[in-house]
Amino acid sequence: MPEQHQGHSSRRRVWTIAGPAILANSSAPLIGLVDTWAIGHLPSPVHLASVGLGSVIFNYLLWAFGFLRMGTTGLVAQAHGAGDAARLHAEILRASALALVFGFLLLGVQETLLYWSLKAMAPPAAVAEITSEYFRIRIWAAPASLLIYSLTGVLFGLGRTRAILMLQLVLNISNGILNLVFVIGLDLGVPGVALGTLIAQWLCAILSIRVIIAHTSLPQLLLTARDGGTWVLARLKRLMMINGFIFVRTIFLMTALAMVMRVAGQLGETEMAASHVINQYMLLMALGLDGFAHAAEALAGKAWGEGSRARFRHWVVHTGIWGAAAAVAYAILFLVAGNGITALLTDLPSVRELVAELMPFVIALPLVSIWCYHFDGVFIGATAAAAMMTTMGLAFTVYLALLGSLTDRWGLHGLWGAVLVFMALRGIAQAAWYPRLEKNVEAQA
Repeated sequence: MPEQHQGHSSRRRVWTIAGPAILANSSAPLIGLVDTWAIGHLPSPVHLASVGLGSVIFNYLLWAFGFLRMGTTGLVAQAHGAGDAARLHAEILRASALALVFGFLLLGVQETLLYWSLKAMAPPAAVAEITSEYFRIRIWAAPASLLIYSLTGVLFGLGRTRAILMLQLVLNISNGILNLVFVIGLDLGVPGVALGTLIAQWLCAILSIRVIIAHTSLPQLLLTARDGGTWVLARLKRLMMINGFIFVRTIFLMTALAMVMRVAGQLGETEMAASHVINQYMLLMALGLDGFAHAAEALAGKAWGEGSRARFRHWVVHTGIWGAAAAVAYAILFLVAGNGITALLTDLPSVRELVAELMPFVIALPLVSIWCYHFDGVFIGATAAAAMMTTMGLAFTVYLALLGSLTDRWGLHGLWGAVLVFMALRGIAQAAWYPRLEKNVEAQA
């Protein structure tokens, strides 16, 4: 009975974090599906390809700063586990300040970013023109987007995923409504999608600040902000080192994913549009599976802060089991309903047919990818940023070596085959590194 009770308690704690996180994470690609639906019913694939390219560019630019979320989560979870309130408030302020600095920096260099993004992706001229309109509107959401990353990282570290769910619902429901109004109602086309995203991001950023204040202590935050020691370079060193490693790791990841749209664009507009649809499916699966990774971040990270190897391993195993079950559920969903979902997203027969040919890859993606998402959560909780960078770099190197030859031989099928190999190698490399991580917990216990 005690073991059964412990197992029930563990499941409840995992789902208390993972359930709201899955709903929150999954709401984002659902809005992407709404955008795809709105644009996918326009008469030419160039509009869908433009939204796809614009999304890839912003995913690359913004997720290059994903360390603001991931690094913050690990540091906050460990401060929470150690019961150090002063350290907790300092981590919140440092992460928020860093987010705003980077956000306004992106605004300052926006034209340079647009030029090099289009040069790197090399889209057809018609796609590049519409994508530029999209970029010049959406870029003004950059400070809000990065601040949301940092504050979401704080809430994940505290295990406050219900608050994250509320914020994400506000963000994505407002985004979806605004996009429908601007694209369908006002016929603004692709710029309407960008404008809807811009307004929704700033709304969510303002609300996120209020939520953080509600879950912490405003007087203590103000006192910590006025304390010069909070901003001493030596105290920022660990944050910057962790963020630096995660930044490089994220560049590897986003380069790999951005190359999907670049290579697909070289194959043709239809191939690019089909890849955009599959990217939406991959994002839906990834963010759903990440719910259990977020549970690992908070629970394993807290155990790390407590210095308990046994509890660390316990949460790694329990979150991994539930993540694997979710991966199987995703695979079954796309096996049964994948082509039907595609038919809802676009009226273009050529895009539908090509996505249907690639559906076996979509079905395989969650089964192959679950382990890299799971271990990402574990490594983030342990703030093992250097290990994350190293394992990602190994997988990325193999991906680059295979991408060209597989695509030359099998076209779009080869391209998505290379993506599967990339995801599998990430998980394998992290699993091989994991025993070293456990030894570090034991050493500090």
